[in-house]
Amino acid sequence: MRTHRWGLLVLMGWAQLALGAPDKVDAFLRAEMARNHIPGAAVAVVRDGKVIKLAAYGTANLEWNAPASTRTAFQIASGTKMFTAVLLMDLVGQGKLKLDDRVCQYIADCLAWKDLTVLHLASHTSGMKPGPVNADVSSVAVAVEAAKKVPLAAAPGEKAAYGSDDFVLLTQVLEKVGGAPFQQLLRDRIFTPLGMTNSGFDRAILTEDDIVLTSDVVPARAATYQWRTDHQQQYWFVYPHYTLAAGGLFSSVTDMSRFVAALMSDKLLKPELRSAMWTPPILKDGKRSSFAVGWTVGRYRGRSEVGHSGGPALSDTVYYPDDKLAVVVLTNQRKLVPNLAHGVANFYLSPPPFLNDPGITDAATELSETLKQLLPTLAQGKAEARYFTGSAKDALADLNEWLPIQLGGMPRLSRLVLLEDSADHLSRTYRAVYGKNQTLRWRATFNSAGLIVALDAADE
Repeated sequence: MRTHRWGLLVLMGWAQLALGAPDKVDAFLRAEMARNHIPGAAVAVVRDGKVIKLAAYGTANLEWNAPASTRTAFQIASGTKMFTAVLLMDLVGQGKLKLDDRVCQYIADCLAWKDLTVLHLASHTSGMKPGPVNADVSSVAVAVEAAKKVPLAAAPGEKAAYGSDDFVLLTQVLEKVGGAPFQQLLRDRIFTPLGMTNSGFDRAILTEDDIVLTSDVVPARAATYQWRTDHQQQYWFVYPHYTLAAGGLFSSVTDMSRFVAALMSDKLLKPELRSAMWTPPILKDGKRSSFAVGWTVGRYRGRSEVGHSGGPALSDTVYYPDDKLAVVVLTNQRKLVPNLAHGVANFYLSPPPFLNDPGITDAATELSETLKQLLPTLAQGKAEARYFTGSAKDALADLNEWLPIQLGGMPRLSRLVLLEDSADHLSRTYRAVYGKNQTLRWRATFNSAGLIVALDAADE
């Protein structure tokens, strides 16, 4: 049930009048905060390099009852990869390395990685096996040496597999080429030039037999929480220092707005470098990867979208290059999916051009009726086992836990349109239209008895 951005999204309508959008954005986010137990949040909307919406809501720290502000430093987790990607492309622009350079040009004694390129690392197509994070690893160099002992899980370029080990190697490449530690490179090349004064790392580490957690002071840091049935618990993401290129950055929504605004101009990267950064590589099977250089890529409401989330949804950033529109939503509630940025973007993006497509003739209406009955119960977390079989039935508890978070804020299902159908009618793709103009693409596989074997949803 999962795409690379958790493809099931909370979508809350579209405002044709820009003057009406800000109030509706506030109402949307406050409603989602209440529904999903989010203590604090902040939002930035940037169009054509100008900030048109900047706001914060709720509480940054529940113990001190400290309000969230547009300067609150939220942990953006894997959203850090966007910054690593920009740093990489900056070095490419300086002529210090190329995306198709072999990793072995920068890392010694790496015979097992002789076919690996910098692009493989940055796009998660290296074939490296994701390994557990080990806080006892003393340096990036030690982590790289340990990775050399692990066989590749796939040939480089064969498939995309999300993992942090790629970015550990990439860190060593960047530091060697850039001539400075990773954190200094980010500060010198991105944070300082853009005036990002609320961005940095806490360098948290578990010490003394893993019973003491220490970290640097991060001014105006939001505490992170996770909702547990009926109460909040504080939740710490600890990123060992050798993994910081993959995650761990703290940043405010003000700083994030400056970052995405700079990407709409030549201030950070020239157009050709931005284009290369947002172009996913072609895999060996001829299909394009869902990852570009440190950014996810996809389609939303019929237009190209790039971005990244983290935590899985402490941070959510989406950018629509053709519209020159970016949305950033930061929260301090871990137990979310990346849907809030889309929910905000809906107030600024026009309806998709395919909204009223009629689809194809349905030769097995009973299967469509099954799905039509099921979808509302998925949004309520009350889907019944009688609809499923096999692994889909086994995963029902997870579906009923996460789908209300993902779908619960959407309007009611308006119609279900069949888009694709197999010869035996058991493998089908539908467009689900919610309310007036919000859509998801559902792919369903049935068995001969009409039970669901597999079910997946994605943006389109």
